[in-house]
Amino acid sequence: MPRHDPSEKTKTEILKTAVRLFREKGWNSVNIEDVVKEIGVTRGAFYHYFKSREDLVYSVIMQILIDDNPFIIVSKKKGLNALEKIQFALKLSLKTQLDVAMTEDMLKTMYDPIVFKSNIFFSINIMAPYIEVLLTEGNKDGSTSVTYPKHTAQAAVMIFNEWLNPTVFRMSRQEFSDRLSFLEQFGERLGIPIVDDELKEMLKQVYNCCKII
Repeated sequence: MPRHDPSEKTKTEILKTAVRLFREKGWNSVNIEDVVKEIGVTRGAFYHYFKSREDLVYSVIMQILIDDNPFIIVSKKKGLNALEKIQFALKLSLKTQLDVAMTEDMLKTMYDPIVFKSNIFFSINIMAPYIEVLLTEGNKDGSTSVTYPKHTAQAAVMIFNEWLNPTVFRMSRQEFSDRLSFLEQFGERLGIPIVDDELKEMLKQVYNCCKII
């Protein structure tokens, strides 16, 4: 019998359960009823913490992105200059996509406006500040030479997460290749030469995975 007192289940517990269910079943296969049944609370208790399924999905996405934040991991790496840290974080992020996220169900969710909005918010408000710090560090250690670290960081995350994303912009293989070449020149001109052969190869793998939809 579901418990009615919302104080018995915290927002954190509901969110943790929802993250697990979304990971196991996919974004389009989990509803509010699944969540409340799993943790044993009423829908009324659920709405004590979340206004709607959209609110829950947004919170779940943000939690997943924060948990998998590659810049937290790279901050613990020793012996790398700032540019190498940025490259390492980007490659780690791409590896996660290739190992976990590039399934048909996950790719289809990129067209969901809630998911899309969440990714943009995360890119600009969470990821970009980490890159900004590293660009400022890179200007000091000589690995980067960026005039506007804040704006460069924001442009970089939007290019990688949205403009170069085949699930956001449908593009031919040639168009994708041209964008990679542009990105390489763009980085050089801005003073942040982050595109190396390994990164290009990983981006091509992501493109190939995205072609399943």
